[in-house]
Amino acid sequence: MSLDTRRNVVLNVPRSPILWSHGIASDILRVEQHNQPGNNSSECCLPNYLLSIHLGQPILLERTIDGKRSSDYLAEGDIMISPPYLHRKLSWDTDAKFLLLRLEPKLFTYTVHESVDEDLVQIVPQLKIHDPLIQQIGLTLKAELETDGLSDRLYAESMVNALAVHLLRRYSTQKQKIPAYSGQLPNHKLQQAIDYIQYHLAEDVSLAAIATELGMSQYYFARLFKQSIGYSPYQYLIKCRIERAQELLMQGQHNIANVAVQVGFASQSQFGKHFKRITGVTPKQFGRK
Repeated sequence: MSLDTRRNVVLNVPRSPILWSHGIASDILRVEQHNQPGNNSSECCLPNYLLSIHLGQPILLERTIDGKRSSDYLAEGDIMISPPYLHRKLSWDTDAKFLLLRLEPKLFTYTVHESVDEDLVQIVPQLKIHDPLIQQIGLTLKAELETDGLSDRLYAESMVNALAVHLLRRYSTQKQKIPAYSGQLPNHKLQQAIDYIQYHLAEDVSLAAIATELGMSQYYFARLFKQSIGYSPYQYLIKCRIERAQELLMQGQHNIANVAVQVGFASQSQFGKHFKRITGVTPKQFGRK
């Protein structure tokens, strides 16, 4: 059980999450995997947008939201969306397994600030929906959390970027007309972005920092960057890191853990996974060539 009553914030659940993200991108996103016992209840009022994705067997969920009661059977893949400070009490009849994404409100304007009126950003609560995109992003984040602890900020920002745009388009009180930008970055802007990534290769590269450097929103930059070179900013960063790692290994630097750190990976396992995916061999095998 956890309880936080600061600024009328409440979080009261029978069990703490069995897995959760922390650290690198916690200022914009928190991912939690829950396994709550049956015949229990929870109370929640948080300053985040909450996306809950049901993972386990069907449950009967009873809700009281701002004094209004309702109930639904939730099956695997069913999704609930709650805006910040929505007070809700929930109870369920059997073990409840779900993924909870907690998104910071600021990202909805930071991500697409050219296109969105900040005063009109309000996501409508959704009690039970099917949304393949939200489910796919959620499960992708869950897999990343399980393997690498969601340790790459640029990766987390890219996922959050996609979520924010989708929520604004589909579930805002006033549907936001966010352009599906086409075309490419001007050559000087593209080179500026490439230079930034190359210079900061060994650091925790941020999508927000690159977009700010270029004077555009994260969404606008990310779309045009990919349309310019065929890679998303995150894919390009990983590609550059692996190319640099190959150079270091060819120079005789066989301490794989040190190479992983020098090119910006959070762990040797994360480095090895991406290295083999891109080159077809492990760093150790590559170093023997």
